[in-house]
Amino acid sequence: MGAFGDRLRREREMRGITLEEITESTKISRRHLEALEGEHFDQLPGGVFNKGFVRAYARFLGIDGDQAVADYSAASNEQPEPQDKFPLEIHKEPNRDLNPRRSYLPLAFAVAALVGVLVGYAFWVKSRPHTNESAARSMQQTPPAAATTPPPIHAPVNATAPAPAATQAPRASETTAASSLSQPVQSAPEKPVKPEKVFVVQVKAKEDSWVSIVADGKSVMERVLSADKKKKIKAGKTLVLRTGNAGGIEVTFNGVSLGSLGNENEPRTLTFNANGLVQ
Repeated sequence: MGAFGDRLRREREMRGITLEEITESTKISRRHLEALEGEHFDQLPGGVFNKGFVRAYARFLGIDGDQAVADYSAASNEQPEPQDKFPLEIHKEPNRDLNPRRSYLPLAFAVAALVGVLVGYAFWVKSRPHTNESAARSMQQTPPAAATTPPPIHAPVNATAPAPAATQAPRASETTAASSLSQPVQSAPEKPVKPEKVFVVQVKAKEDSWVSIVADGKSVMERVLSADKKKKIKAGKTLVLRTGNAGGIEVTFNGVSLGSLGNENEPRTLTFNANGLVQ
């Protein structure tokens, strides 16, 4: 194993990351990752794919991707591709003598379409007030149906007495229906929204330590936290803290220290919720 592959493997093991985790995140097969660490470059697809693998590997570990690609090029003796691989002659200006009408036809069609749109819009705006006025006049000329007076009905001389009671019954039912419709509908009381409980986790590095934090499903940081530096994170549901140096960091939950988390260079994963440390 050469210096390039040994550095990749050492950086990965220092952070407590397995090849399966890198494969799941980057979609690079484990066979290709092992070929990178073992510097078996003949087992890789070659070309830009190899540099893409190296850059994705370095980004997942939190190291400089450009430097990793440069180290790979030096280790594999890969020569850069020439920039003039496809020598094509590009004219600065088109030859209008070959097709003099080509550049004017699209412009003419665009101007004609714009004029048509403006004319249609002006006609539509002009016709709207006339339509509204004609509709208002027709409504004024048409008498309402309720204002028409029905022709008088002459009751026969021998009409029976209970007729007035029959005419009063529909009026009573109409009054009851109108009163029921006029009553406001009472809406169901809304349930109060329970406020979300927020907790705070702080990480302080006693020495350079790699730290990865995911709060409420979102990645907050994934890098090496320098000594005497600290990071404070707020979360509402869950917070997952991963480190490759459990003895090199101090963690507090809502201002309360958790004490010793492990030994130096020991990988550790901690999960928090609103009640505190879960594991």
